[in-house]
Amino acid sequence: MLPVFLLTESSRFGEFMSLFKSSSVLSSNLLTSGLYFYLYNELSTLTIAKTSATTQSVANTAKRVIVIVGVAIALGESLEPIKLLGCGIGIGGVLLYSLAK
Repeated sequence: MLPVFLLTESSRFGEFMSLFKSSSVLSSNLLTSGLYFYLYNELSTLTIAKTSATTQSVANTAKRVIVIVGVAIALGESLEPIKLLGCGIGIGGVLLYSLAK
């Protein structure tokens, strides 16, 4: 990713750093999300070590369902049959790919 960054965004890096230093919300959110992502990957590795890759794959698919339904409830969106079908196809595809891999 470094070459892509250098070609596309390196000229704005100084602007980003000054915004990062001046905005406590941005710096806090960026550092916190990085920490959470790291901890998520660490937990995934520990889960695979204790169970199997298949169990991790199924749990990851279940996580997707929980996130989709939770966001729909939080945003007050209806879960119409066509939305559920689309989600089911997407999640089913991910599950089948994970299990086949």
